[in-house]
Amino acid sequence: MELLLRAACHRLVAPEPPCCEPESLAAETGVDPETARALLPGTDAVLKAVAESALRRQMDHLTRRLSAAAGCDNPAHQLVELGKASVEWAIENRDDYTILNLPSVGKVVDSAELQRYHGSLQELARSMLERARERGQVRTDADITELLLIVRAFSYGLSRLYVDRQLRMWLPDDPDLDRPAMLNTALEGFADMMLTGWREGAACCGTSRQQ
Repeated sequence: MELLLRAACHRLVAPEPPCCEPESLAAETGVDPETARALLPGTDAVLKAVAESALRRQMDHLTRRLSAAAGCDNPAHQLVELGKASVEWAIENRDDYTILNLPSVGKVVDSAELQRYHGSLQELARSMLERARERGQVRTDADITELLLIVRAFSYGLSRLYVDRQLRMWLPDDPDLDRPAMLNTALEGFADMMLTGWREGAACCGTSRQQ
């Protein structure tokens, strides 16, 4: 199954996506055609399976990263780690990230499932922001909903810059430049402008550099 999904993922993100019929995927991967058709009856099933697999793996990645940060009783720091984990997953899984943002995904993946996925992340980020505001790490008059959009837009924008290969237009043309590290630094700089004290206690998690 995984061989079929990886082959389909590579095809779907190609400049001119080729056919993703189960038989052609079977021929490419060496999987028995009947087995492929049984697992993935048609092109919609292929896209649905690829997207759902990506969703699960993305959520697993975010959960692991947040579990590592849970030992730091610092909601602002945890929010930054959520943003870092999101960008990190996009960097490490460019094709899957592209798939999840295809308009066609919403047509084949259960809308309620997608809503639950995005809703759970939104509520998690909202809880972190509200606790951060209670601790004085965010302005007391800040609108949490607006902050949610700002945080989402920034992490999404960094991810798209990398996934869409747009960083070459914004960063020096230096082959030795560590672009993922630059994205991480940019996110930390953004956090410095929006949050106070988010670096405090980060050393206990080993996830962020100290000021």
